Amino acid sequence: MKLQSTLVTSLGLLALLVAIPAISTLSAQEAQPTSQPKTEIRGRLPAHWNDIVTEDQKKEIYTIQKGYLGKIQELEIEIAKLESAMESEIKNVLTDVQLSRLKELVTEEELRRKKNEAAKAAAEKALSGS
Repeated sequence: MKLQSTLVTSLGLLALLVAIPAISTLSAQEAQPTSQPKTEIRGRLPAHWNDIVTEDQKKEIYTIQKGYLGKIQELEIEIAKLESAMESEIKNVLTDVQLSRLKELVTEEELRRKKNEAAKAAAEKALSGS
């Protein structure tokens, strides 16, 4: 008799556990107005986060990321300006002869890179049979 009572109680709890998420999902769907278009905030989650966060947490994370994006872009522009200023100051240390040689080295490197790219493209074309 005790086994039967435990079995009935367990089945009741199981039914309740199955019913609660289904009911809450239906309630949430009914609560959403259908006339408003979805405006979904998109972002990127860090590695492995997709498996551990809920949809609500994803939305919150994307909103946080969006809030910082403008600030980060402003700082990236400032960093680029600082790097450019630093490069100019560094070049001011060089003599005219050293600057000329630097320009030659940079030009040679660009030509070497273009030559390698052309050779790679020709090899790919030959391999593809076109």
